[in-house]
Amino acid sequence: MILIDITIIHIKMVKFQFTKIIDVDRDLIFEISTDYKNFTKVLPKYFKNLEIVESNDNKTIIKETVNFLNRTDTILTEHIIIKPDQHIITMLDGPAKDSCFDEIYEKNGSNTKIVINVNFILHGKLKIIGFFAKKKIQMHMEQVMNEFVSYAKSLSLIHISEPTRPERIGCCGMWW
Repeated sequence: MILIDITIIHIKMVKFQFTKIIDVDRDLIFEISTDYKNFTKVLPKYFKNLEIVESNDNKTIIKETVNFLNRTDTILTEHIIIKPDQHIITMLDGPAKDSCFDEIYEKNGSNTKIVINVNFILHGKLKIIGFFAKKKIQMHMEQVMNEFVSYAKSLSLIHISEPTRPERIGCCGMWW
């Protein structure tokens, strides 16, 4: 008799990191990534609805309806902003409760180096899916990040071509 211990069921954490250097000013990209009110306009394919539940000092709780890997969920998230260069997002409920996205925005000359440390925690049936779909999750999040960066670059060009700063348009830093 052979016993096989399926430890995949116990694996619930998918960790990875994104690093990208972009030709957008750090303060502008940080402002865009931490302005939650217009995020559904910036990435409407992924962010269907955002409702600020509570906001004080550097912490904001948001009820978000997001589309990720062709699945739409409504989740509660906590956003902590440490100006001028860190945005930490924690999922407070839902199938990825306790997942954390730690975004760091570093000046790199006239460019910005963005480092996102992802600690993606899956619950229930998603534990197994997460183990097998790590690459797919990474690719999807990278796609969202690339779309976000394209948006920021377009604002950066407006910023450069106009003598005054454009009105604040931005988004929540979640890379869903």
